Amino acid sequence: MEDVELDLLRRATAGDQAAMAKLLERHAPAVREREQTRIPRKWRSLLSADDVMAQSCTDAFLSIGHFVPHKNSSFRAWFMKIAEHNRANAIRGFEATKRGGRRRRVPLDDGADPLAVLYWELSSGGTTPSRHVAREEACGLVKNALRQLPDTYRLVVQMLDLEGRPVEDVARALQRSQCAVYMIRARARERLRKLLGPPSNFFSAG
Repeated sequence: MEDVELDLLRRATAGDQAAMAKLLERHAPAVREREQTRIPRKWRSLLSADDVMAQSCTDAFLSIGHFVPHKNSSFRAWFMKIAEHNRANAIRGFEATKRGGRRRRVPLDDGADPLAVLYWELSSGGTTPSRHVAREEACGLVKNALRQLPDTYRLVVQMLDLEGRPVEDVARALQRSQCAVYMIRARARERLRKLLGPPSNFFSAG
């Protein structure tokens, strides 16, 4: 069992996405169960263990290349720390908002085109939309970038980000685990950001 785990770690850190998915499937249930008990009761209406796991699977996928395995239990410990960090960050955000701070909001009106919302999420880095880019143009840029994605990447973005379908539905439709779906989404968003170019192309400091 230990040899299998170490082999998965070696392959995952070398960029093998299937090996990474297997590692997450092995360890995510235990980490999720732990997170379920660590979220303070007063925040459970705003934050769930699934919320924490969604971000944590994505973060683990994006940073596995920098992970150096030392022993059989090290991946779970590393993944657990990612989840702890994401939970703590979310709670700090809720507490800041309660004290009168402001959450970052998409600068679009209610009912905005999901393509425009996705464009803003992918391109914004603490900036404000440039007047030089109309919403229709933003939607066109995202549509063009989506057409350049592999089919599975495009389908995950379409179902999760544009249609707003629950991740369990997407996982069932694709016959993948939920963690695998989040990994595909992370890779798709990474590819979309490259296709769209740097934020300075579309946003001005503000």
